[in-house]
Amino acid sequence: MPTTRQVIALAGVGDLGRYVSEELLASSHFESVILTRGSGQPWFTELGISIHKTDYTVPSILSILDTTHATTLISFINDLTPTYITTHAALLSACRQSATCKRLIPSEWIGDSETYPLKPDYYAKSREPFRQMLKEQKEVEWTLFNIGWLADYFLPKEHTYMKPVPLEFPVDANGWRAHVRGTGDEGQSWTCARDVARAVVELCKANEPPHASDPQNAGGHTTFVYDKLKYGRLDAGTDGGGHGDGMLGLSPKEDIETT
Repeated sequence: MPTTRQVIALAGVGDLGRYVSEELLASSHFESVILTRGSGQPWFTELGISIHKTDYTVPSILSILDTTHATTLISFINDLTPTYITTHAALLSACRQSATCKRLIPSEWIGDSETYPLKPDYYAKSREPFRQMLKEQKEVEWTLFNIGWLADYFLPKEHTYMKPVPLEFPVDANGWRAHVRGTGDEGQSWTCARDVARAVVELCKANEPPHASDPQNAGGHTTFVYDKLKYGRLDAGTDGGGHGDGMLGLSPKEDIETT
């Protein structure tokens, strides 16, 4: 007798959301639906994922959640302004009213929300107010992912779905340059995007999610000085599928600036 799969709703899916979509599809426990304002990306159709258009108002989101019988809503909507609060408040309200969807993972896929909850700076006006809204309600279970940097930013663009962010991440793997902030001895942490996606799947399997005030933490910790000494050449290994678990090193003698 076939097992009924749980439906996981994904909102604002981009590069990281693609990894999560693939891992959900690879699991025998889940199927996913995608909420989007437009027609979506070509790979949505290629993976056979159901697409639902929404204007991100509460009635629109609620209708999709209850029609699809989704049990969890995961957001990848990244906004640097207070609009983040408006959109996520609508996601939360829809979950509170939904007959089936009582779990929410808001879009907090970078940083250290435990030690530095207001970093990056735009978190003070976007993420932190919404965190307080989450804490003030009891109907919906929620989890923050505390992953540091995504390790994929060490990789050339052909080895990851994540688009390069050379003005944000200190290593430009495509331009062969690195800009080490501080002394290079400061502790850093990062997690592979594929591992983040696999962790999301395991969380969705759990009967009870981790406590809301206990974010899911990063996978690795080191410093840039250590990495410069350890990796003296470019080594873009992958997980066999061309994406994910590779490492990249820049020679400490080439194109490395320290401030």
